[in-house]
Amino acid sequence: MAPLVPQIDPSSCATEELTLETLVQKIHTILGPDGGLDSDHIDPNEIIQLMEEYNSNAKDWSKYAIFDHSRAYTRNLIDDGNGKFNLMILAWSKGQQSPIHNHAGSHCIMKVLDGELHETQYAWPSEEVSRGDSTQSTSMPLPQEAVSDITAANIRTVEHAESDASGKPLTVTNHTSLRPNGVTYIHDKIGLHRIANPDLYQGAVSLHLYTPPYQVCKTFEERSGRARVGGKCTFYSVGGVRCADEQPLSSSLS
Repeated sequence: MAPLVPQIDPSSCATEELTLETLVQKIHTILGPDGGLDSDHIDPNEIIQLMEEYNSNAKDWSKYAIFDHSRAYTRNLIDDGNGKFNLMILAWSKGQQSPIHNHAGSHCIMKVLDGELHETQYAWPSEEVSRGDSTQSTSMPLPQEAVSDITAANIRTVEHAESDASGKPLTVTNHTSLRPNGVTYIHDKIGLHRIANPDLYQGAVSLHLYTPPYQVCKTFEERSGRARVGGKCTFYSVGGVRCADEQPLSSSLS
C-alpha cells in the first residue's frame, strides 16, 4: 500500500500581501531607531526593496489621493515618521509636472501607484552648487520673497524672460518612464530631477518617502541652470483629511 501523502493547503504557501499599513510599520522598524538612511548601518537598498515589494492597491491609498486640478500636484501626508521621515501620496494633475528641484539633503524614494510618470534627472548647474547641504546657497542666492509653493500649476510654461544669458542649460543625465509599481531613487549627490505626468487626460498617483524631512527646496531654470525660486513644501491633506489652511511641513515634501 502506497504511503499516504499529506495534503497541503495551497493558501498556506502563499506569501502574505504587503499592505500599505504593513509597509509603514516596516519603514518605522528600519528607520525609527536612528532616523534616516544616513545612518551608517542602514542600507538604502533595503528601503528601496521594501517599496518595490509593495504592490499598488487602490483600497490602501485612495483616501490619501486627493486631487486639486488648479495645482500641478498635491502632497498628502500618510505618516510623519516621528520626525525621522515623511511618507506621502502625491496626486498629479493631467499633463502637469514639478519644477526641476533638489532635495535639501534628503533621500527620496518614489513609487508609481497609478498612471504613468516620467522622471528626468539633471547634473548640478555648477561646481559651486551645494550637493546635499541645504544650508549652503547656490552661486545665485535666492531672495526670501522668492519662496513660493512648489505645487503651483502650469510649471511647464514658467521660465523667466530675464534668464541669465551667460548661464548654461542643465544637462540631462537620465530619463525614465515609470508605470504602476515602478520605483526610482534620487539624492542631491545624484543630482536634480523633475517629475512629469505626460498624460493630458488622466491624473497619476505616486508614493514618496523622504528622509530626513525638509521644508524648503531649491528649484532651477532649465535653460540657464540658475536657481529660480525657492520651493515651499506644504501639506494639502494629513491622514486623508484636507487641511483648512495648508501647513508648512514640520517634516518634508518635494
